Amino acid sequence: MAATLSLDTLTSGGSGITVLAGKTLTVEGVSVTAGSTNVQRAIADVTIGTTAGYEVAGKSEVVVAANAASSNRTITLPAVGAVGMSTCIITVVADADATSTYQLKVQDAATAEVWTGYQTGDFVRLIVSNSAWVVVDHKETYYSYRYKAADQTIAASSTTKLLTWTLITEIGNTWDNTNNKITTPTGMNGYWTVQYNVACAPSHGGVAPTLYLNGVNIWQNAHTFDTGGYRGQGLGHVGKYYATSTQDIEFYSTNARSDYSNTLAGGARNKTNFIVQFERVY
Repeated sequence: MAATLSLDTLTSGGSGITVLAGKTLTVEGVSVTAGSTNVQRAIADVTIGTTAGYEVAGKSEVVVAANAASSNRTITLPAVGAVGMSTCIITVVADADATSTYQLKVQDAATAEVWTGYQTGDFVRLIVSNSAWVVVDHKETYYSYRYKAADQTIAASSTTKLLTWTLITEIGNTWDNTNNKITTPTGMNGYWTVQYNVACAPSHGGVAPTLYLNGVNIWQNAHTFDTGGYRGQGLGHVGKYYATSTQDIEFYSTNARSDYSNTLAGGARNKTNFIVQFERVY
């Protein structure tokens, strides 16, 4: 026969209260197991809450370290109504850099992407609120740095898309090499910080940077043209732009000369180049 002890306060004259081996302490229907935090390192795809060792019941936080250094890695969250999730925080952190096109992905029980990271220290911290996953903190790295592979001629008074870029650094796989553009990851919204510089070939000073977002010209320093020559050109641009899922950033150049074509200089890092970084928002 089970004994019942009813107390308002439970205290101990020693350093703590001991639950004997083989016994379980249950609080509000949830078993409290050894330790309030469950820290694991995943070397394969796992499902938190059902994979052995990745329990959430009785835990205040589950921390999973993983990486996509040699293959894609997927961490699946428990159902939002799983036992223990009402009081448990889940953190997933990358402990090594991703390589190739691999990614560390966190998905919900229905396999919908919740967060994706690439670099050491990228992380996401999640809770369940109102029967849904809520991101309370996160960091993910999306970064592209490239320079123009070769010179390109820009016809008089024209705005022309720049083609053929050389990779310096790419993290997050947002560059579309076939179409020469940056693409916002599917299902994500956020801010692109853009630094874009153009260089002119010798004696060709009429080219200026022009930026397109979602097919729309959003920044063009060379606004007007004149038969006498130069008008309103500039060689550098820095901006921060909001973009939604799959919207593109494309790099153009405008020739401020209406009397003849100009050549934009490429072939080296210190010539025409861009750096972009994406800041995801939820």
